[in-house]
Order: sequence, then C-alpha cells, then structure tokens
Amino acid sequence: MKARHFFGIIAAAPFLASLWALQSCAGQGGPLGGGIDPGLSAAFLALLPAAQKDAAYIGATGCTDNGCHGGRDEEVVYHQWIDTKHASVGTTCESCHGPGSVHRDGPAEDNILTFPKITSAVVCAQCHGKVYDEWRLSQHSKLITSPIMSAVQNPSTYARNSRCVSCHSGLWRTQIDEGGVDVPSMSNAEVQVIANNTLNDVPHTASCVTCHDPHSNTDYLSDDGKQVQLRHSVFNADTTEIGPGMPAATFTRFNQICAQCHNGRGANPADSALTSGTARPNMHDSNQFNMLMGIGGVEGSGPVIRNTAHANIPGQCSKCHMPDSRHSFTVSFDKGCNPCHTAADAAARTSVVKQEIVDKLYALRNRMNAWALATFGDEDMWEYTATITGEGKTPPNQTLVPIQVKRTRHNYYFVLRDKCFGPHNFPYADHLIRIANENMDEVFASSASMPGRDAGMTYERKMAILLSDLERTKRAGWSEDE
Repeated sequence: MKARHFFGIIAAAPFLASLWALQSCAGQGGPLGGGIDPGLSAAFLALLPAAQKDAAYIGATGCTDNGCHGGRDEEVVYHQWIDTKHASVGTTCESCHGPGSVHRDGPAEDNILTFPKITSAVVCAQCHGKVYDEWRLSQHSKLITSPIMSAVQNPSTYARNSRCVSCHSGLWRTQIDEGGVDVPSMSNAEVQVIANNTLNDVPHTASCVTCHDPHSNTDYLSDDGKQVQLRHSVFNADTTEIGPGMPAATFTRFNQICAQCHNGRGANPADSALTSGTARPNMHDSNQFNMLMGIGGVEGSGPVIRNTAHANIPGQCSKCHMPDSRHSFTVSFDKGCNPCHTAADAAARTSVVKQEIVDKLYALRNRMNAWALATFGDEDMWEYTATITGEGKTPPNQTLVPIQVKRTRHNYYFVLRDKCFGPHNFPYADHLIRIANENMDEVFASSASMPGRDAGMTYERKMAILLSDLERTKRAGWSEDE
C-alpha cells in the first residue's frame, strides 16, 4: 500500500486559526482563560500512553537529534514547523505530543502521543480554549456512528468505494486522505483499525486537524487573507469535481475546505439517473455547496439564476458561518452578514425567504401526497422505495411512477436536504420548486391537494413535517447497504 509508513509517523497536533493574538498557552484563550473546562489539562494527560507518563521534556532540538525529525527523514517536520506561528510563540513539538525523553531513547508508537489520539481537539484546547468551547457546540464535535460502524462491517462499500468515512470520521480525513494513503489498496483490517479508533478514541466528525495543517504554513489563506494553515481553499467556483455522477474519490477531494464534505456526492438530476436509482435520493444530505452554487437539481428548460452574491463573496461558507473565526459555525446576522446587510435587514430577509420556501415546499409535498393517494390509495407511495419499506409498507413498481414524479421528488429532497430553506440560494431553490410543480401539472391537476391539510397550519408545524421527511429518509438510507 502506498504511503504505508504514514500509519507510523508522529503526527502533529492541529491548531485553530482564530486566536492569532495568542502569545503563549497561558495567555488569552488558553487553559487559564476562555471559559475552558478546569479539568482539560487532565484530559490531555489522559491521552498520553502509559509509557509516556514518566517522560521528561527535552525541547524541540531533542526531536531533531539523530536526524529523526529534522531533515533526514522525508517528512522534514521540524523545518516545516519552524516557519509557523506556533514556532514563533514557542509552541513546540512537545506542546502537542507530550514529553519526549522516553520516545527519543527508544522510538515507538506506544511511548509518544500520536495517532489516533493526537487528532483530539483536547490537544489544541491546551492553548485554544475559547475556540474549543465553540467547536464543542458544533455538529463537527459529534459523531454519526452509523457510517463508521458500517465501515467496520463492510470496508469495501463504506470506505474504499463510497468513502463515507472521509467525511464522517475526522481521524480518517486526517490520517488517510490528507496523509496521501492509497485508499483502494487498503486492506479490510486497515480500514477497520481507523474506523474502530474513530469510535473509541476520537469520536468526532471533524476536529481541528481536519481543516488545519499542524506542521506547515500553506498556500490557502483565510477569507481575510491570513495565514491559518488551512489544508484547502476557502473559495472555489469551479464545481466540476462535485458535478453530476462524479465518483467518491473525486468529490471527497474537492479543493474547498467546507465543500469537500458539504457537497451532494455526485447528485445527478438526469432522467436516466432518476429512473435507475429509485431506492433513495441520489444527493447526500450534505448538498449545501451544490445549492449555494446552483447545480444538481432538475432545472427544466429556460434560463436559470444559478447562483447569487453568496456564492461569490470571499470565503464563501466561512464568510457567513465563521464571523470572527467562530468555530460553532452558526450564522451571525450582525457580523456574518455585514457589510452587505445590516443585522435587521439580514434577519428580515432570512425570515421572509424561509417562510416562502417552507410554504412552497410543503405545498409541493401535499401535491405528491394527493397524487399518490389518488393513484395507489396511499399518500406515501410517491416516496423512494427505501423510505416506503422503512415505514413497513410495500412500494409500488417504480415503472408505475411517472418520470415527472421522479423529477419532483428529486427537487423536493434537493431543497429539503440543503436544510437552509432559501438563504443559501433563494433563486435556485425557488426555481427547483417551480419546475417540480410544472412536472406535477403534467400528471396531476394543479388545483388538487390534500383536503384541509393547509388549514391553520403554522410555519413551525410545516417545518416539523418537512424535517420528519428528512429524518425518515435518512434512517432508511442506513437500513440497507447503499
């Protein structure tokens, strides 16, 4: 296997970019401030292997003795690190890897903090406490266990082929994808080691090191032009690699720091794809960048407003979701939306477009329900087959479902799975719903709907129903192999 040695090298701990005023680990944002847990230092010590517990600190030059990490090995870790912000403020190898005397005297993986636990955000929190607290509030700090467990049980499908683990395991992304490992040549056992380490040691979708290179300055600057050691670009307008039908090996390596994962994984609106793939939506429920850029929906004929200013601002995702380098990734109207909008304007626009898209999406759902009830006697029968089966029902033969309905349900889930309901790209979302309704017009009267369904229905209730569709389809997606 190419780059097999990567499993054994000492990885550096990642760092977060938002505290570049950092002067030392006891300064602002460090363990003595920033709201960090008082027991976090103990949490760091708990990461150290038993053989390292009694080790002494030897300094950065101790790590370069005998050419180990200084120039004779191919990683030239020390020489990459020396130019970083970490080096300039005295954050050395042992700040992240722990004391190195035992490892220097007898180099081994079990006497130094290395993979998998070196990727824990706890390591970075020794200095970046405020950012760690923000990250813990985000979904990145959580783990969806189903795809990881599936990789243990079926390494070929969920790791080597579909690459689910590339975006569901921060450890995999760091150790394997960013490490240059040849994934197709990995054995089942090697896949299972990383998957089990994710479940047991670093149960996070993404940690600091997923996005930041721990050892080196990079060519990818933040949206405000700062060197923050990002692994990938914060801006990419070329969507070729996440286009319809692209393979997992391509779209999981897309050079956009957020969209390498937040893309539709080859979402394909072609009639041929909608006819051959009827078990579940063919876009993953992470198609935010596809929506932002306006690609992947059934668009019909005629002009399409493909994207808006949101797709072209510096930083794209990070401009709105990371104001002040906020690592909770929540949009801030007062900071994330200026100078284009005032906070009041942004809040008002968001409320209006979300209300409109939710109303239209719910009405579209009603039309599909009404069609299914009239055609099959059951309002769920417009759904994808895995979802219907998950409800304990028998789906109809998909040849009996017209292509117009297949196009409609594709657009319904494309808008729904974005989970933004308008602000990412209102013109495109609105266009897809209009095209879906035009398709339904061809097979079902436009005036037909489920009687009484909209009477007195609040926005909150409509949203809850839409999100329930999202959840049941997501559950059905893991009820059988892809």
